[in-house]
Amino acid sequence: MHFIPSTLEEEKVLLTASGCSEFSDLIKIIPSQLRLKKELGIGHPLSELEIETELQQLSRENKSDNICFLGNGIYDHFIPKAVDFLSSRSEYYTAYSPYQAEVSQGTLQFLYEFQTMICELSGMDIANASLYDGASAIAEACLMALSVTRKSTILYSSLLNRQYIHVMQSYLCGKDVNIVELPMSDGMTDLGQISSNYDDLAAVIIQSPNSLGLLENWELTKNKLADSKALLVAVADPIALSVLKTPGECGADIYVGEGQILGNPMNYGGPLLGLMAIKEKYKRRMPGRIIGKTVDKNNNAGFVLTLQTREQHIRREKATSNICTNQGLLALRATIYLSLMGKNGLPYISRLCYQKAQYAVAQISELENFSLKYGKDILKEFVVETSSSAKKIVDYCFQKGILIRCLDEDNTDSLILIAVTEKRTKEEIDKLVKILEECQ
Repeated sequence: MHFIPSTLEEEKVLLTASGCSEFSDLIKIIPSQLRLKKELGIGHPLSELEIETELQQLSRENKSDNICFLGNGIYDHFIPKAVDFLSSRSEYYTAYSPYQAEVSQGTLQFLYEFQTMICELSGMDIANASLYDGASAIAEACLMALSVTRKSTILYSSLLNRQYIHVMQSYLCGKDVNIVELPMSDGMTDLGQISSNYDDLAAVIIQSPNSLGLLENWELTKNKLADSKALLVAVADPIALSVLKTPGECGADIYVGEGQILGNPMNYGGPLLGLMAIKEKYKRRMPGRIIGKTVDKNNNAGFVLTLQTREQHIRREKATSNICTNQGLLALRATIYLSLMGKNGLPYISRLCYQKAQYAVAQISELENFSLKYGKDILKEFVVETSSSAKKIVDYCFQKGILIRCLDEDNTDSLILIAVTEKRTKEEIDKLVKILEECQ
């Protein structure tokens, strides 16, 4: 709780200026059943101590100690305490990016380091200083591909995370763009549907690991585009890239991803961190901002906002995007996390995820009414099929303190999505298996 030092007279002035006659006008969008029914004023009827006690009791109803096997784009990875400590220092603690950029040398330096590490992970030439989230990064990659190729067809894998698809469709709905979905075949994108008949093809978007946890083939996709000017947009978990062949090595033109797992908590679904890296030849088409390093007249190192091709900085018709900022605080946390983990730490984390996920797969597959749906070519996330209702099993697990989710957004089928990160212990995995066994 925070103390807000405003008088009744000041509140009346604020309400009048906002066109409201009373406070209830400000919260009319909140459903009545969710509003507090009794007066909650300090001392009338509750004291400050009583208010704090009541709020603490309400917060205890949150089941924050549940064991998390949730995935689908946001994951429960371990965050070293140094990330929290360093990112909360007053020199850094802002979620926004500076407008007088060169004055903020510390901010520019960590963003420069952030870009460098994203390039190393992705195998690409240039990275920007982050975007809003993985979903908007994919949408921005589509806009970039349309601009580069002057074509108007986008092919995307049906095995992109659903929220990525929704955001991409929202971004592009006002443009004259043909958006075509590539179907799935046994848990993988059907690349046979990439036809040479698409003369107007701007980009193909493939996620690996895909939304089912399976590894896709970027190289094969790029080979199918050999006779086309279309760009390959590779979507990937950045930690997974520490053990996989990078998008750059596979011939991708644009890499995008979700950076939440780099030192940022799940936060009930946000805020998130968008990653983007590209081939150098496309740098003038890149959205957002790019930090560069130079020297001043005294030959001292300095950092500058090298490219800022957004409509707030240049003429609107010349802007690559109207995206107006980057996730500065989350990018800082990612920079600290990557620095702490280093080139040995990230592969170690990936191997732990893989080994624990494979153990979970082996144990669950032995249960009578459960089976692995698509195979073991996974890193940390996989789909389990049950002969029962997935929703009933997910609800039962929740009652027992285990968080898993239905694969189907409508919760109507028999498929369950399970993610196993390095945080999950053998005891926790065994508990999940035992609870699933009780559902049989």
